[in-house]
Amino acid sequence: MNKNTKKKIGLGLALAGLSLALYIDNQCFVAKENKVILKNPKILSPIKITQISDFHSNALKNLDEVMEKMKKFDPDFIVLTGDILDYGEDRKIERSLYFLKNLSKLKKKTFYITGNHEEAGPKLDLFIKEMEKLGIKYLNNDGKYLEVSGQKIYLYGTSMFNFSYENYQGNENSINILLTHFSKNFRENYKENIDFVFSGHTHGGQVRFPIIGGLISPGEGFLPNYDKGVYTYKNSTIHIDSGLGNTFLPLRFLDQIQYSNIILAPVV
Repeated sequence: MNKNTKKKIGLGLALAGLSLALYIDNQCFVAKENKVILKNPKILSPIKITQISDFHSNALKNLDEVMEKMKKFDPDFIVLTGDILDYGEDRKIERSLYFLKNLSKLKKKTFYITGNHEEAGPKLDLFIKEMEKLGIKYLNNDGKYLEVSGQKIYLYGTSMFNFSYENYQGNENSINILLTHFSKNFRENYKENIDFVFSGHTHGGQVRFPIIGGLISPGEGFLPNYDKGVYTYKNSTIHIDSGLGNTFLPLRFLDQIQYSNIILAPVV
């Protein structure tokens, strides 16, 4: 092999490596809008919800674009389904609060539940206190009734490690929505009158392949059955968001970080 050939091969490998690095960087730090439509006979007119999960104190490169698209979507309310904080270090708390301060400028009712990273880490009380100053409601095995376009909605949020229905008050006359960081908590503690479940935790497997889907996700193992997207589970609809952040390593492939703009729609 002559020198010119070696140089070409070396240059080709370097360009391939650079392209892969730029691709992974984009996957990990540039958020996309995920549009979802979920239908149910109880829905009389559209209800718009923005779901944000697994932010993990990320540094978004397109934060302004994200906020502008959320503003344009104009949700009736916003749900934060856990691991918004990666760990209770001061710099990570500051980064998550910076994101939430921008989110609060949308002036939308916003509801928050904890994930495993928040509950296992320190300074959770401090984070919740600062978050509530922004008008964000923390649901800890507790619920809240809302009304959107004359439709009664019951929103119930759970703890990750102390999952409980003790204070649950949903009924057949309301659209019942469960916020739980890990959908497995719901699947193992099924309640039949819950219409929609919003969760995260799995990160979509982080590394995904066509047809196969996610490679591995926490709590679901290799080639998980519940990793990202919409699932029908008995009488309920589960939406698993793959998240706005990364943990341990900034590594994603075919699984760009995202937030979800969701429309609950009538069955036509």
